[in-house]
Amino acid sequence: MRIDAHLHFWRPSCNFDNRPVADNDAYRRDFLPADVRPAMVASGIDAALLVQTCPQVEETRWLVDLARDIDWIAGITGWVDLDRERVDFAALRMLPKIVGIRAQLRRVADAEFVRRPNVVANLGRALDAGLGVTLLAEHRHYDHVAAVLDRLPAGPVTFNHLAMAFPDVPRDEWRRALRRFARRPQTYLQLSGLPFLFGPTWRDSAEGQSLLDDALDIFGPQRLLFASDWPMMVRFTDYATWVAAVEEFVARRGLASADVAAIFGGNVRDANPLLLHPSFTATESIP
Repeated sequence: MRIDAHLHFWRPSCNFDNRPVADNDAYRRDFLPADVRPAMVASGIDAALLVQTCPQVEETRWLVDLARDIDWIAGITGWVDLDRERVDFAALRMLPKIVGIRAQLRRVADAEFVRRPNVVANLGRALDAGLGVTLLAEHRHYDHVAAVLDRLPAGPVTFNHLAMAFPDVPRDEWRRALRRFARRPQTYLQLSGLPFLFGPTWRDSAEGQSLLDDALDIFGPQRLLFASDWPMMVRFTDYATWVAAVEEFVARRGLASADVAAIFGGNVRDANPLLLHPSFTATESIP
């Protein structure tokens, strides 16, 4: 089974706060399951993990309701207020298809937010509850996140979109941060976001393409996740083109079939222990 580890849905009429995404005209419309499913099927992607966009529990509940009866949505990464005294993760786990939480650090002005005592404690409680933890962290967060990783209990932590390696991020600092992150077991990195990070030049940029090589060299094939970040890509490419680009990359690197299967599915299960039962198929419902 091939799984997309990260895609989004939204409907502007719901009035959720998905800035800065909604500040661009290309994104001011509905992006819903029927809009991406044909491209997934055509690209051989069987299922997907749905990820929150807005820092609102109301949006997470909307995603749960939307995905409840869609079999190919295998799980949902939701949002909680990590800076509250104690998040009720037992209640969160009872929501259908919830498999993890995301700390949307990029949307928080305080670069040290992740170091706050409540945040560290709640990240640890999420892992103890069996949930996957996902971090949307960029350059200003690297040192703070690395320090917090050392304080967390065992459990899977995933970095979105090549750790947001925009062209203006010093490459040596990015590589150094990835090496620090990778020292922690059960830490994963998504192969996603390159079109959004580099814009229209993403296919022709040697620097952009080298990010994929560095990610593989540092994390290895057993801790990389294929992800689309759809629909963030729509300004610069389409779903099928991104899938083909990642397929071309793993082929160029000569990865074994088992490693390719891990990147395109198996690692997603390891990074989200609640996501799938080993016998899951694309037509099964998820309890």
